[in-house]
Amino acid sequence: RAGQGSGTGFIVDNGGEKVVVTNAHVVDGASRVRVRFGEGTADRSARVVGRDVSSDLAVLRLEGDTSSLPALQLADSSKVRIGDQAIAIGNPFGLDRTATEGIVSATGRSIKAPNGFAIDDAIQTDAPINPGNSGGPLLNGAAQVIGVNSQIETAGPGGGNVGVGFAVSSNTVRQVVPRL
Repeated sequence: RAGQGSGTGFIVDNGGEKVVVTNAHVVDGASRVRVRFGEGTADRSARVVGRDVSSDLAVLRLEGDTSSLPALQLADSSKVRIGDQAIAIGNPFGLDRTATEGIVSATGRSIKAPNGFAIDDAIQTDAPINPGNSGGPLLNGAAQVIGVNSQIETAGPGGGNVGVGFAVSSNTVRQVVPRL
């Protein structure tokens, strides 16, 4: 949670330090956020240590011991193929620990970052992604991160999800997160 907004994130190992990866638009304007690891767990405080609105990625550093937190592995998104299994994990509409499944519909898509720049190499999926899924992992069948859920296509102003979602590729995460 960042102020009134909420989204999703996930733990990765960043050179021996476990950090949370999420979307920059999830933590927009916040320097500190509250992180919860599922229903019934205590909130943890985290500091936003970096954000890149051009790739829509942000990194959070949790306070306290992180050694027992499991980190997700990043897949090589250049090996993702159309038709591969895609599992979106998140917190849509405040519903903790939600998983949806679909396929990779396309790779190499270009989507618009919050600052208007193009995010190249995005992954398109039909796995349902809704408000609150932003920043969560898009996983392959081996539970490796292939992307960070970022955007959905809607049926015009006020329209809902039409089954077209986009994720920032894991190879972009691999390049950006160490710099943040």
